[in-house]
Amino acid sequence: MVANLGYVAQAQVLHEGRPPIGNDMYGAFGRDFPTADDRCVMVVAISLKQWQALASATEIEPHLPAIETALGLDLRLEGDRFQGRDALAALIAPWVAKRTLAGVAEVFDDLGVCWGPYQTFTQLVEEDWRCSEANPMFRDIDQPGIGTLRTPGTPVAFRASPRQAPLPAPLLGEHTDEILAEELGLSSAEIGALHDAGVVAGPKGAQ
Repeated sequence: MVANLGYVAQAQVLHEGRPPIGNDMYGAFGRDFPTADDRCVMVVAISLKQWQALASATEIEPHLPAIETALGLDLRLEGDRFQGRDALAALIAPWVAKRTLAGVAEVFDDLGVCWGPYQTFTQLVEEDWRCSEANPMFRDIDQPGIGTLRTPGTPVAFRASPRQAPLPAPLLGEHTDEILAEELGLSSAEIGALHDAGVVAGPKGAQ
């Protein structure tokens, strides 16, 4: 994985280690920004089109020539945008900070900015349709001993093999007899003897 992320190539070709860069995206412009309502958004500009959309949305275009001149950069290049990330972020941050998450979303979505909100897991469950039953991968199931749980099924679905609904997690000991019979080939009498001796137990005996 670290090789796929470029760490190995960077060490081999450039003879340098990857410096700590926080939440910034390495090699292009990408950073998180707080909003006026204490939320946080992540914006990314890898392609030139993405960068132009972000610059237009945040109204920073008039200031970019000065940054290019001062830092010797060409902001049409993703590598140069990475080098100038601190200066660019200083321009973008006030624009985002003046707006709520909904206000940022409206402008960014309208202009095609590549972005997304940071979410706590509570916000994910309560606000994001992707973690709801509107997403065919999720279903609310009754988990014995706990109650209703939003549970994911497999992300894979084929026409000839439809996605199966998620099932409750098995109770401890629920499949004891099934495993002993089918996997180990024990008879009913042998399984009963193990239960009587307290060697194995079903779900009630395991509680």
